Amino acid sequence: MPENVMDQIVADLRDRATVLFPNHGELRNIRVVGHTPKPDHFIYDMVADFAIASERMAAKVYRGSKMGGQQGRNQAQKEYENLELVFEKFSERKLPGVPRPLGNFSALGAVVSEKIQGVPLQSMMMKAALLPGYGDNTSLSDAAAQAGEWLRNFHELTADAVQPFDAQGLLSELETLCLNCRGEGLDDEAIQMILTGAKNSLARARKSIPASAVLNDFTPLNVVVTEEHIGVCDYGKMSIRGVSFNDAATFLASVEALEKYPFCNRTITSRVQESFIAAYGVGPAEQAVLRVLKMRTLLSMFAQGRGVKESAVRKKVMWATVMKRFIQQAASRSLAPAA
Repeated sequence: MPENVMDQIVADLRDRATVLFPNHGELRNIRVVGHTPKPDHFIYDMVADFAIASERMAAKVYRGSKMGGQQGRNQAQKEYENLELVFEKFSERKLPGVPRPLGNFSALGAVVSEKIQGVPLQSMMMKAALLPGYGDNTSLSDAAAQAGEWLRNFHELTADAVQPFDAQGLLSELETLCLNCRGEGLDDEAIQMILTGAKNSLARARKSIPASAVLNDFTPLNVVVTEEHIGVCDYGKMSIRGVSFNDAATFLASVEALEKYPFCNRTITSRVQESFIAAYGVGPAEQAVLRVLKMRTLLSMFAQGRGVKESAVRKKVMWATVMKRFIQQAASRSLAPAA
């Protein structure tokens, strides 16, 4: 029961609060001020009130009914270890943007940390799209650049030995995805453009590619923008070793995919992607690989569909139509041969 788990978490934090926050005076109260349900977990927001200050905290509690008790505890343990590793790496360099873990609560199927207070980058993009004039200021570009810088630091701090780049394997994966997307309505002309463009891009690629820890879920929705910097709070899908560029490709694809909404135009998504790439720091040859990896991610989104019930035929058709047009436009911009 999440409520019983939260009672235990609050009791533990109450016992250790003055040690966790030593310069805040006497603890007066710890309050649970809200929660957000997710498919496999809850996020609980807490406030610790001290004599001279208050601190925000967050508890991610896995749903036992969805994951099973032991599976939820195992996932919480893995996420705690990931968070602790990244927090230590960033702290050693005095870099912000990673919440401090407040203890190991994996036995309760939970991960508890300080809360990074801010606005998701995706929300800022939606605001820029819907409010005239908001997109004209530099806040969106600055936030995207900070996201690129944060990801570069993350990959540098967790870097491993480079690994061989399997260009042929990536092309084969793209071909399989294109065939899957054909069933959703992607036409042969677009498929040919994607595969030819990818082959030309990868012909200039290096034989090796950077490796590091990989978040596997670095999206504008998971990037929190504060007044001074950006932060990333979720490390549940992180792998200790993988292709570093996969995170950048996921971010770029997630930004570009927002164009499927009629109110989010190319000007906004281009500005975010350009600022991110400049701050992340990749050369022309690496950008070519990144474009192919981004297209792979977009095709995966298309192949997965909208995730609605089979009975909702009209919604599935509308989703396929919108995504087909969007994929064709994205392929034309990224992978079409030069005139």
